[in-house]
Amino acid sequence: MLKTLFHFLLGVLGSLSLPVVCLAESFTIEQVLSAPFPYDLTSASHAPRVAWIFDNKGERNIWVADAPDFVPRQVTHYTGDEGQQIASVRLSPDGKAIVYARGTELNKQETSANPLSLTKMPKQQAWAVNLARGEPRLLGDIGCSEEGCEDLQISPDSKTVIWPAKKHIWIAPLDGTKKSEQLEELLGESDTPRWSPDGKRIAFRSNRKDHSFIAVLELATKKITYLAPTTNRDASPVWSPDSKQIAFIRQPGVEFKRPLIPKFPRPWALWIADAQSGEGLEIFHSGYAMEDSLPLFAFQSLQFTNAGRIIFASEKDGHNHLYSIAAEGGAPQLLTPGNFDVEDVVLSADKRSVLYTSNQNDVDRRHIWRVGATGGEPEALTRGETIEWNPVEMSDGKTLLCLGSTATSPAMPYRVTSSRRELIAKNVLPATFPEAQLVTPKQVVFKSEDGLEIHGQLFTPKNQKQRGPALIFTHGGPIRQMLLGWHYMQYYHNAYAMNQYLASRGYTVLSV
Repeated sequence: MLKTLFHFLLGVLGSLSLPVVCLAESFTIEQVLSAPFPYDLTSASHAPRVAWIFDNKGERNIWVADAPDFVPRQVTHYTGDEGQQIASVRLSPDGKAIVYARGTELNKQETSANPLSLTKMPKQQAWAVNLARGEPRLLGDIGCSEEGCEDLQISPDSKTVIWPAKKHIWIAPLDGTKKSEQLEELLGESDTPRWSPDGKRIAFRSNRKDHSFIAVLELATKKITYLAPTTNRDASPVWSPDSKQIAFIRQPGVEFKRPLIPKFPRPWALWIADAQSGEGLEIFHSGYAMEDSLPLFAFQSLQFTNAGRIIFASEKDGHNHLYSIAAEGGAPQLLTPGNFDVEDVVLSADKRSVLYTSNQNDVDRRHIWRVGATGGEPEALTRGETIEWNPVEMSDGKTLLCLGSTATSPAMPYRVTSSRRELIAKNVLPATFPEAQLVTPKQVVFKSEDGLEIHGQLFTPKNQKQRGPALIFTHGGPIRQMLLGWHYMQYYHNAYAMNQYLASRGYTVLSV
């Protein structure tokens, strides 16, 4: 029946002479696109405060809210759509300040985007805001060259900021009393700086293009230690809670002029090294089949827990799952068994359990789960006809927040309780947003000619009484899956709004 429905839609799409159903326009494109889009939800590690970014029609600004009432307030006040991104928002551990990057990465001409043709060329820069005073102050330039390269990190004592810029690591006091300084002059490009929990050292990647090292800089002596250096490519350093060890991912060195087709496996290994001596040990090595390749979420999933275990992701069973392995090595333990995929991964406040999002038991949505670092039965923290992503647990170890949506409610920050979600920043949603006039798409499942099962979302106009036009929206694959609600990626959040608008105009829309 579903296959017949799909063929019917294809036929309708080809019948361009069919008249459009005459429906009164219930809302405009501007209204359905008017909701601000939230992203980069984060929390202070030692204070009851969270922060996030709202993109409101191109105006990007940072907001904060404090427990227990979570009354939101705007921190920055940039006006107009200047095309300048805000990224890498970090709350200081004490919750008193925020740092962030503003501006786009550099292009091949080594300039940032200037869509308004301003006479003064915009720069990609690091900024800080003291939340008691509220005025942003410049920390220094960034000027990195890849999308998502912004990476500001605040010291455990909330006094200092480091970030990669101009191929090196830079440092500045959070209070802006001194200019930023370059920390090292190593060959290649330095990135991914990470503070040791005791604040005495910084681990980072030293990228030499065809190979890379994990380096440790001791701030007091300026001594550099390389961790088990080879001609491989090492990346993604994570510190142990006691500041004595560092785990990282190792891949083979680059093989130049290798063709893109056919695909080939990308084996990898998990290493741990002594931060003082640099001596290292391989504790996990992938297989050599395609499914053993380094997973898409490998770097963001790597976590060093307070339970003496390291969390990592692998697709060796055909799905992106989380595994736990002892710091001294041994057999890895599967934490998330089942026919589903894991996406967002963060540690709990006490670093003894893992919070993650997945499509377990609800393939066309996302929900938040918790599992212990040493194993046990995963616990669903959200469920039902909602979608959740970007979970953060506050410093009390009890309060959970996330970004979320439904079929008719756009993305917003929420507090998650044992029984429901509580909307934060409800007043930011425009009064003219047409939530009550939106439709709830239906799940449709059909097979391709080669037998692959495909999931789609069918938007049917309200009160449809006669045959009308149809459209098919196709985009993406497993990592770009369309959902039964407002999407967690901004592009597809807008695409979902357009599908709703078309349904309001009498179109049946199949989203795939």
